[in-house]
Amino acid sequence: MKKQIVTLASPITINGKDVNEITLVREPIGRELGNFTPFDVAEGNIKALAYVLPKICSPHLPSTAIKDMSTGNIMAMTAGFNRFFDGLEPDGLVKTVETNPSQTTTSTTSPSQSDQKA
Repeated sequence: MKKQIVTLASPITINGKDVNEITLVREPIGRELGNFTPFDVAEGNIKALAYVLPKICSPHLPSTAIKDMSTGNIMAMTAGFNRFFDGLEPDGLVKTVETNPSQTTTSTTSPSQSDQKA
C-alpha cells in the first residue's frame, strides 16, 4: 500500500499543534469519493478535497482545516493525491477492439468447410 507524505508550504495548526507534514495513508476507495470524481480531487476542487482527504489523512484533517488552508498547502495536498496515480499506464488497462457493425453474426465455418465452398 502506497503512502504519500506531503510537506506543507506553510504549517497549519491541528489540535493546538503546528503540523508541517500530512500523510495520505492510502488511496481512497470509490464510496469515499461521495459525489465527487477522482478528477475533482486531482484538479484541486476544494469541496472535493475537503470531503475526501479527511478520510485518508494522518493526522486527521477536519474539512474546515482544508477549506482554510493556504493556496500553497492546497496545491501540495492535491499533488500528494495525484502521486497515487504515478506510473498508472492507461494504455495497459484499456484495450480498444474494432468491430464491424455490418457483421452482426459470427461465422462458425471450419477451415475445411470454407475450402470446400471456394
